[in-house]
Amino acid sequence: MLVARADLAVPLALDVLARGENLWVREASPSMVPLIRPGDELRLAPFAGRPPALGQLVAYRRGAQLVVHRVLAVADAAVVTKGDALASPDPPVFPHEVAARAVAIRRADGRLVDLEAFPWRLVGRLLAGIALLAARLRLQEHPNSAWRRLAWKALRVPFYLARLLLR
Repeated sequence: MLVARADLAVPLALDVLARGENLWVREASPSMVPLIRPGDELRLAPFAGRPPALGQLVAYRRGAQLVVHRVLAVADAAVVTKGDALASPDPPVFPHEVAARAVAIRRADGRLVDLEAFPWRLVGRLLAGIALLAARLRLQEHPNSAWRRLAWKALRVPFYLARLLLR
């Protein structure tokens, strides 16, 4: 199997997207577990003038990497994203830096999931709301850290239930 270097693959992927074409990329990190696991493939599509939406999975360049994370908030000045498996949101991204949206997942077993079909848009919004709540709980100072850990784990359950929808 031919493996592309990130310093070459990311600019090429961004060029393909800028030309209005879709492309498949392979997930390499566990930041979106459990919904997207390393080895799953994502079909990225350009935005074509549409702004990112709450709950949508978007791709943007961060250094030499192409990051695919969930949109938690959208404003004129910035888009806030976060990996589903991460405790804290990413640094804000300028809207013009968001290169694509993830429109499909192809699992390692070959199953294809259309993220723009029902119920995935609704699921994405729900997971974004839960991710915002979980991030706030993790960042707040609470006198009972055991309670905070339990709340964090409880708020992870919907992400695992969403993964079950892929079956």
